[in-house]
Amino acid sequence: MIIAVASPPGAGKTHWIHQQLAQTSKPVGYFSPQTDSVPIDAIYLQSEYPQLKLYQTGEEAELNNTITYLEIPWYFDLAGIEPLLQTFNSRRVVIIPEDTDSRELETWADEIIQVSNTTKPNKALQIHRGVLTGEILDFDSLATFWLELTQGAYGKVVRAKGIFDLVDGKIYYGDFKLGKSKLEFKPLDLPRCLNGKPDRFSGFEIVGSNLDKDEIAQTVRDCCVPESAINYYQQQVKESLESEPEVEVV
Repeated sequence: MIIAVASPPGAGKTHWIHQQLAQTSKPVGYFSPQTDSVPIDAIYLQSEYPQLKLYQTGEEAELNNTITYLEIPWYFDLAGIEPLLQTFNSRRVVIIPEDTDSRELETWADEIIQVSNTTKPNKALQIHRGVLTGEILDFDSLATFWLELTQGAYGKVVRAKGIFDLVDGKIYYGDFKLGKSKLEFKPLDLPRCLNGKPDRFSGFEIVGSNLDKDEIAQTVRDCCVPESAINYYQQQVKESLESEPEVEVV
């Protein structure tokens, strides 16, 4: 069974899949086409559910080995995914904001889930992605950039998400949706990296209009810790961890 999930940006595809994964301990798969180079949602979900099998482009023939959630990016042409869905047993789930004209999605769907306070479809939306693998960011600089970004300093942003390696050795997930006041950075349940530049994926995706992509890229670069200082900061964190008192469990 393939469960294909589609929606406008920020309507809650990943959140809905997260809820479904929480209800099973069986092997489950996840695939999102055209996101192999920036697998933010895939890494976030697998950090929460280690049993999740991640599929990449070229592995579509294996999707039916498990119950697989197919998260369709908002910009993806539904006709392009149809041959795959017709090959396997599939169910089409659509998440739609209230008071939104989404006739194409509704016609395509087997199940419609209505939500509120989300971004309505807008064909003028742009998408800007950046890969930061190997970079370590300063948390205060990242927090300042994220606040400026979501308040419109680089264009109107309706959705932003990212995975960032920070100087404490942990990797964090950042998430913003227009209309949601909470700005969230949460550490993922993944090993600390305190030995040089990390070799795991990190990066970001921003959706909005009139985005100043050059300025975004430059500001993100300014958030990165210089390579010459990485060892210094990592050594400080190691010493801090070593000096922490052990907690005795009674």
